[in-house]
Amino acid sequence: MIIIISAKVGVTYMKKLREINIEGCPEIGRGAHGVVYRTAPDMLVKVYYENVPLDSIRQERELARWAFVKGIPTAIPFDIVRVGDRYGTVFEHLHAESATEYINKSPEHFESFLRRSVELMKQIHTIEAAPGELPDMKQKTLGWMPRIRQLLPEELYSKLSDIVNAVPECLTILHADFHLKNILICDDELMLIDMDTLCTGDPIFELATVFVSYRQFPSFDPKAAHFLGITVDMASKICDRSFELYLDGADEKTIEDTKRRAQLLGCIRIIDFMDRHTEIPDRQECIDFCVRDMTKCLQM
Repeated sequence: MIIIISAKVGVTYMKKLREINIEGCPEIGRGAHGVVYRTAPDMLVKVYYENVPLDSIRQERELARWAFVKGIPTAIPFDIVRVGDRYGTVFEHLHAESATEYINKSPEHFESFLRRSVELMKQIHTIEAAPGELPDMKQKTLGWMPRIRQLLPEELYSKLSDIVNAVPECLTILHADFHLKNILICDDELMLIDMDTLCTGDPIFELATVFVSYRQFPSFDPKAAHFLGITVDMASKICDRSFELYLDGADEKTIEDTKRRAQLLGCIRIIDFMDRHTEIPDRQECIDFCVRDMTKCLQM
């Protein structure tokens, strides 16, 4: 049960959450805080991990509504439910399949899907938030830098600091977790899920999440690509082609320089994540791997 405060009548009452069973339901998406299942032809349920509190779920629901109004194609949660000992949100009247499912069953659609996904990314990057409306990714990154200082020689840290500080300030909306598991195909249209990562900043931070998802993590552990439902080779192809399409018309040097900056910014974010999740068995190995890659990039 949850407690609801009614502002209209000034009373408190108990509302029992509807319970849903996902046993045998196919998984069609997976993000930072939960897994999306298809429970009926026109109904999806996002089941949150055990450590996600109810307040965060409500906040994500409000962010999804806010994003939809802003023009970002996303699914709006209809209801909060119980799924065993976890919470979930329900999306009704939604005929959808995962992007992974789509490209694996129709390899001939690989190029057209990537073009559409990059178009969607660019569409989001035409939208701005008001100052203070969303977290600022550059400021978050600057806040993670003291930890990085402990891991790099001062000369390399100084170069990295210059790169971060040189990123332009802007209010461009970023999804900040842009990968296959967060893209659904709904009636042949692309739709994003997991709005809890929304923030603002220069698009290089978005490209950093693309690099991390398809290059950095899979090169450290192939299971990261398998998590996305693809091979390491396909993950690399998605990364490279996404950068080419986003930087349409750019020469090879510009593309490679952008990848290098994206990798550096992505590694900073990974190290912060690993620092905060001490329960991950190979977290130190992952941090060391990122430091080695950052050192190579900064020495170029």
